[in-house]
Amino acid sequence: MYKKIIPVVFIIVASLIALIFIGNKYLNKPQTKSTSARIVIPQVESEKKVSVSDSPYMDDDSSMTSLVPLLPEETLIAVVSMDFDGDGNDDQVNAIKTASSPYLSLLVGLYNREKTQYERMALIATKITQVRTFSYTGIDLTGDHRLSLVYQGFAENGNSLLSAFFISRENGKFNLKQIASFEGDGSVFIQQLDRTDAYERSHSKGVSFPIWVYSTDSERPGSNDQLQTRYDWNAETETYVQTKQVRVPGSRIAAKDVERILDGTVETFAAFLDGLWYKTEVGSGMRYIFFDSESKEVIFFRESEEEVYQWATSTLRNNGMYLSTTNQEIESLQRRVDVSLRSAELVHVRIQEDLRMIISESNVWDGDYKKLSYSAVLGKKNDALSQSQAIIALLEKEKDWMSADGIQFTFEEGHYTVKGKSVYDTGFYTRLDSDDKIFIQFRSEVQPAFLSGNYRVNQNGENIILQAYRVSPTSTFPRESAPVILSVKTEQ
Repeated sequence: MYKKIIPVVFIIVASLIALIFIGNKYLNKPQTKSTSARIVIPQVESEKKVSVSDSPYMDDDSSMTSLVPLLPEETLIAVVSMDFDGDGNDDQVNAIKTASSPYLSLLVGLYNREKTQYERMALIATKITQVRTFSYTGIDLTGDHRLSLVYQGFAENGNSLLSAFFISRENGKFNLKQIASFEGDGSVFIQQLDRTDAYERSHSKGVSFPIWVYSTDSERPGSNDQLQTRYDWNAETETYVQTKQVRVPGSRIAAKDVERILDGTVETFAAFLDGLWYKTEVGSGMRYIFFDSESKEVIFFRESEEEVYQWATSTLRNNGMYLSTTNQEIESLQRRVDVSLRSAELVHVRIQEDLRMIISESNVWDGDYKKLSYSAVLGKKNDALSQSQAIIALLEKEKDWMSADGIQFTFEEGHYTVKGKSVYDTGFYTRLDSDDKIFIQFRSEVQPAFLSGNYRVNQNGENIILQAYRVSPTSTFPRESAPVILSVKTEQ
């Protein structure tokens, strides 16, 4: 009996082991990491340095894949996936370039549910060459919960472009209908209006978004007047039609100033912009824009905040220039700065955010800006300028400066470094003179910053005193912080 039990137990144990092995191998699915391919975009002769890292449309994971079949000569620039035809499946519209053409095109691909694949349906040609001036997305322009494909950018002649399309496919028949196409030598933008909660819940239609076109009056040669034309959606004709036009009288600019500033070169107009400009209307607080063409930076100031944007591209226009900028810290955040000349010391600035962000007719940064000329506006004197130059020269002459608590400071050709036992700061500085006072503005590259903002500079014997200040075009006042007293480091 005992001999019979042993084989039975052995068979049972072997069967259990086999079941466990089969369950682990075939029933439990192992966890696998999902990876997506990264496409390296080849260089196109007509576009300088177009790469994956430069593209403003890359996702956070830096992956971009075309689900629509591409031809061998087509280069993928950007991808937008949305349900454009309203069938409940995401379609794909890709921005592409070819080696044979400098212009961008939009490739429309619709998802075929029966074939479970994306099909090439249409190729939309544009007159836009620069990737950084181009953006596109899907927007419900008409308020009936139907996405429109909208793109905007700048043509080679500097004019603004904006076009919108309806994409549909019924009973297998594809239809691409253009509902808007505008071009102007000023801004062209969509005014996004507030819609009701009922619309947000998809229970009712919403108000349609108007499109504004700013341009000069071509029928009056030599006139500085600007035409602001509004176009609204017409449901009967299924297109945008003109409903309003306003003439804004322009300030008269002396011919010699126009010839000097608008000579047809980017360098001349950029040199004119270089410096600090302040907004003439102070309804939402003082705002400043600092243009630095040499460092390729555009800096926006308001109260104690500043935003630094890299000056990427420049496009001349008949009355100004368009700048494409990218936030220094968040590369996906882009801002398009449209600058129009008003006079030798006055410009009009309009900010155009990316199409996929909220766009309104009045941006807090939009308005007239006057150049901050310290010699004229703030009454700076020659002796103050000489003193400022002398103190800056002294700071840069001595290699090491020390504070009373043993922190070391160095200043050299616009760059500073602060070192201590528990302190480290480095960045850039520049001289600023206001109200007959001498200031140094520090812009740190690290956080937390030891030196940040504007400091009034005084010299007391061999010591230099830095006192934190708030500076505006009309006044200056100290901040509540202890001054930094610097003395030359002595050899031990």
